[in-house]
Amino acid sequence: MLDKDHIKSIEKCFVVLDCLNSGNTQMTLEEIVKLSGYKKTTCFRLLKTMLNLGLIETSPGKKTYQFGPRLVFLGIAALKNMNLHQAALPILKKLCQETGETVNLTILSGTEILYVERIMSDYLVNINVNIGDRLPVYCASMGKVILAFLPPEKLQKIISAIHFEPKTDKTILSEPDLKKELEKIRNQGFAINDEELEKGLRAVAAPIFNHTGEAFAALNIAWTTARRPEQSVFIEFSKKIMDAAQAISGLMGYQPRPS
Repeated sequence: MLDKDHIKSIEKCFVVLDCLNSGNTQMTLEEIVKLSGYKKTTCFRLLKTMLNLGLIETSPGKKTYQFGPRLVFLGIAALKNMNLHQAALPILKKLCQETGETVNLTILSGTEILYVERIMSDYLVNINVNIGDRLPVYCASMGKVILAFLPPEKLQKIISAIHFEPKTDKTILSEPDLKKELEKIRNQGFAINDEELEKGLRAVAAPIFNHTGEAFAALNIAWTTARRPEQSVFIEFSKKIMDAAQAISGLMGYQPRPS
């Protein structure tokens, strides 16, 4: 018995996608109708919807269908993030044990960071963020550290789309100030968050690079000023977070250029 929230039309889309994955890289409408068992009008509507979404595409000069660029992109992104999670998890757990603080892993998503893993500390007081939540790049240590190591054109495109809003009286609120902060981060190799996102919350983050040498993710150690009020914690944790990020980057195929 199907769940009451089961959406039949989505199921039908995947049946059609499975047909396209059956061995033939290109299929006609008639072939999809025969293989799926659906009516021709149903298949046509499904194909048209997926065409509009970029999930499939038609071949020039032919009346055939094949996987589209958006579907390929989603598949690569899912594989990349799956590999990232598998590689990072043991390192995150070890880092949490060593520091006694919460360790987070995020990926870049537009002008935001997306949380993909959290290893929580044993303390009762923790920032209210869950896996799947998003934060603006400009006021989060992990967002800033990813931005700092992006190619200039990609960085500018993201910065131009940011809508700056104050979270605390320490939040960066302008493009020039953010760029100044990013230059400092590039020079030192890590980013800090000193109550820019929420009063009483601090963090230090380092970038994770892929095999092409581009920063696409980050991890951080987060703690509260109530537990660790001294500024020296930033220095203490910066070495640990950079070593952990370097280890994960290596597992992602990154090889730093000789200095």
